[in-house]
Amino acid sequence: MASRAATTLLRNGRLAVAAGRGREHDSLLVEDGRIRWIGQRSDAPSADRVIDLQDSRLVAGLTDAHLHLFMRAQELTNLELGPEAATVAALLERVRRASAAAGRNEWVMSADYSEQFLAEQRHPTREELDAVSGGRPILLRRTGGHLSVANSAALSLAGFDVGTADPVGGTIERENGRLTGVLTENAADTVAALMPPPAPARMIAAIRQVAQECLRYGMVAAVEAAVGFNTGFETEWNIWNELRDGGGLPLRMGFMLRIDPASARQRGLVPSDTDDRWQVNTLKFFVDGIIGARTAAFSEPYADRDTCGLFMEDTAGLRAKVTEAHAAGWQLAAHVIGDRGIANWLDCLEAAQLAAPRAGARHRLEHFAVPAANATARVRALGAIVVPQYGFLHRLGASFAEAVGPSRAQRLYPGSSLRKAGIVIAGSSDHPIGPLSPYLGIATAISRATSAGFVLNEAEALSPQAALETYTEGGAFAMGHENRRGRIAVGALADFAVLDCDILESAPPAIADTKARLTFIAGEIAWSDGTLS
Repeated sequence: MASRAATTLLRNGRLAVAAGRGREHDSLLVEDGRIRWIGQRSDAPSADRVIDLQDSRLVAGLTDAHLHLFMRAQELTNLELGPEAATVAALLERVRRASAAAGRNEWVMSADYSEQFLAEQRHPTREELDAVSGGRPILLRRTGGHLSVANSAALSLAGFDVGTADPVGGTIERENGRLTGVLTENAADTVAALMPPPAPARMIAAIRQVAQECLRYGMVAAVEAAVGFNTGFETEWNIWNELRDGGGLPLRMGFMLRIDPASARQRGLVPSDTDDRWQVNTLKFFVDGIIGARTAAFSEPYADRDTCGLFMEDTAGLRAKVTEAHAAGWQLAAHVIGDRGIANWLDCLEAAQLAAPRAGARHRLEHFAVPAANATARVRALGAIVVPQYGFLHRLGASFAEAVGPSRAQRLYPGSSLRKAGIVIAGSSDHPIGPLSPYLGIATAISRATSAGFVLNEAEALSPQAALETYTEGGAFAMGHENRRGRIAVGALADFAVLDCDILESAPPAIADTKARLTFIAGEIAWSDGTLS
């Protein structure tokens, strides 16, 4: 990292100030970690360091309001079964090699598996995994963690057999009276909880590696979306705290804790004050599942299956937890995909607000994939924040449409209607479920196009400026930082990115490939690609 100069002048660029807040300027001055001056280079004050931006676009630093750094770090430290394993046979060969190299009774685990990567478009069977396992437990967690495939050894350790009832909020798949090895939601979590914890030093190194990737895209802040989702809360929270004690990350971090309010109270955890560097004020709940596993909760059956999905826990129990957490001052976030799941969460928030009125709670709806017609008005009345992944429309839009049918597909991931209603949208990738780059999400929010070029509800498209603001102003607002960062303004923290593409003047395909030339956090260069001196 470059040494810090007393003052830094960045000149000859294109500064992205928010729409309606003044004409475009080409220079700014940084001093003591903040933007102290904005204007034209002909009027620029002198500075200790001058950087010529070479007509590059400068934007406020981006926030990914929902991603899984820990999960991605797990992918880096476990067996990788991403797109390179293109067939079931190739996948099984990788598992066989990993099993042969593993120690006695050591698990073989993958965190980036997906049947969608495979030519056969199917899961490997329990018997196929048994044949290459050497008797070791195997768990292939589908990207996102809502579905897993286990072999017989892993199922046996969990006590699962053909007579085991499905747990609440999960399923144990059977076919012809035999377990297939496919598990969803809470059933998958039961097996995952049996795996030995990861080595802290190795995980910390991998998390730091992922944070560096964030900086390459001009990200200055990230919200870890569910501490405890991968290997249990205690294990993950200890690793995060060890990382913080060892110097933390260059990113400004926020954390959603996947625990209920009683667990938080037992651990002595309370909502932190707004913290620019390490913020812990959000509890995360999972209301329903995902479209890919057909576990997202809808009011009508899926287009290709006679099921409406499921809730992850009892509705009355969830409402009681939400009411308690709201009264304790937590910001609450929930994974909600289907219209029934979204409605359930809104019911809980409304009940909590009625029981303990509280202004400015800024509760969150993560994903908000297929809302009912009245959901937008309910979100607006609550002052809640929507955290979608527009990049999913590009990557998964076609498969989503196949699952929910053409009518509901046109309701996927609204944009413009939320803005018109005055709802804050905080952009996110849900990485590693989606690609890390925020610019794919921005490009798709503008185009609404799937990877095959099919446009889903063009009326919900955002303008380039509005799409960018979901990651700048929207992300900062979700963390309570809107008065300090998320915009290019005098007095704001000097968090910004200089890009290799003018994303406000380019077509979506070019926007999607954007990277940062420079990333500044608090006036210091956190990332440079070496092209600007």
